[in-house]
Amino acid sequence: MFQANYPVIGIQECYPVYLTGIGISDPEFHTHREEGLISHQILFTMSGKGKIIVGDKEYTAGKGSIFYVASGEPHTYYPIDGDWRTYWVVFRGDSLDAMMARLGFGRYVVKTINDITEVKKLYEQIAAAAREPGDGAGHCSMLVYQYILLMHKLLIVQQENRTGTVVDNAIMYMEKNYRDDISLQTLASVCGISTQHFCRVFHDKIGMRPMEYLARKRIGSAKVALLDTNAPIAQIGRRVGYKDANYFGIVFKKYEGISPREYRNSHNHIG
Repeated sequence: MFQANYPVIGIQECYPVYLTGIGISDPEFHTHREEGLISHQILFTMSGKGKIIVGDKEYTAGKGSIFYVASGEPHTYYPIDGDWRTYWVVFRGDSLDAMMARLGFGRYVVKTINDITEVKKLYEQIAAAAREPGDGAGHCSMLVYQYILLMHKLLIVQQENRTGTVVDNAIMYMEKNYRDDISLQTLASVCGISTQHFCRVFHDKIGMRPMEYLARKRIGSAKVALLDTNAPIAQIGRRVGYKDANYFGIVFKKYEGISPREYRNSHNHIG
């Protein structure tokens, strides 16, 4: 069974968000979109199982799984048993990319919730509004906005309630591995969230950007080594994660106001 409704788009284009399609795929198709969709999409699983491939990651979707993907984000999904039943909504808006990003969605989110009753109820209201003639477009857009806010609550806000754990995991990783090459993508992956969302929750919790925290950790360790050892400055830089001695000096001076050599020569008595 495949049910779909693609409204004729007219005055809806002036709304901040508007529906471009809604439907049920039972079973879901094998779908591969190299350039993503023009619209944003939210797809949730009612029954069965499917595979979702997005952002170089693979996810298994079962009952209660919700998949949000931003416009233009390449992705693939397909059934891994015969009865993967999905409910999907696609939508657009002139400033929607910025709004979704600021809400913390990033380029995609995949999460499973225990109770999809609220999601299914609002989905059915959107589907009914999409069939309304005349003024139904405005009502439908209002419901789609409510749907986005519901997803924000389920996928982002409830996850933010675990922000402390997310930030603690990132800090523990940096404390243990600061000598290695560490990227934002690595830290976000450790925490299991998008890079953009990770940067936001980390800054909100700690008051600085993740890479600034990492730099301060490295410089703090370098200060100890400069005072406690006679190791060459370039070697100390490598020990704390800076392979380029000149760059190590630049970062050190940025946070300490003097060069590593000046620090060693004038702060031997300071811990």
